[in-house]
Amino acid sequence: MYTFDFALTLFVNGLITGSVYVLVAIGLTLIFGILHVVNFAHGEFYMLGGFLGLVASTTLGLPLPFALIFAMVGVAALAIAAERLVFRPIRGREPTDTIISSFGLAVVLQNAALLVFGPQPQLIRTELSTVFLNFGPIFLTGQRALIPVVTLVIVVIFHIVLRYTWTGRALRAVAQHPTVATLSGIDVNRVALATFAIGGGLAAGAGMMMSTVYLVHPQVGAMTALKAFTVVIVGGMGNVYGAVAAGLLLGVTESFVSGYISNEARDIVGFALVILVLMVQPSGLFSFGRSMDRA
Repeated sequence: MYTFDFALTLFVNGLITGSVYVLVAIGLTLIFGILHVVNFAHGEFYMLGGFLGLVASTTLGLPLPFALIFAMVGVAALAIAAERLVFRPIRGREPTDTIISSFGLAVVLQNAALLVFGPQPQLIRTELSTVFLNFGPIFLTGQRALIPVVTLVIVVIFHIVLRYTWTGRALRAVAQHPTVATLSGIDVNRVALATFAIGGGLAAGAGMMMSTVYLVHPQVGAMTALKAFTVVIVGGMGNVYGAVAAGLLLGVTESFVSGYISNEARDIVGFALVILVLMVQPSGLFSFGRSMDRA
């Protein structure tokens, strides 16, 4: 039963799941690395991305690429409002204020989704669900195969923006030293809005793509947020590129645990990995890589 083909299938499935973790974790670590905000409502951005993608593809009849853009832009706008109304008024206060506020925001968004979309889990159905691809021993639907491809494109675009644009330089400057960045003429408030917009948009993209494979419901963001925090801790707090590596590592690890042990054990492994990393390398497995202020 446990053949090489079986292991290869688990590896590919792990890369698909890990790709989703990557997008959610990049947004989370971006917000923390630049603004030092621990946003426990980040999973709700993921959840709303799935629901907005459902509205775009089912109600509005948009093709998958446009539905993805619709979901990302919609949640990015919501993230901007959250930064302006919830997080900016308490900027500079005790970290516990931010944590409590983000928990409150998560509860509000969950219940709002429950009222608007209902408790029934739903699935985004596209024309790619009937397309099957065969790569040797690996069989995938078009929807599953598209997830790592879209993730790669988004990560490359994000890297280019972060490294080679004025916006990226402003983000890195604020991450390194907000006061000096302000004295240099950078508007920290605009950077904060851009940070939340990018983070929310990335989470929404992940939620929309994953909702073509798994059911979306108002509580789906809670576990996703925990997985994203796992990735951020393993990759190194504030380390964007570490989050990419850790997200793929977690996805592949969970896939192998599900295949060789049980589905019930897969979530335990992720949190056990966090404990192990904190004991051995508290700054994260990839802390030697580039953090946000050195990207």
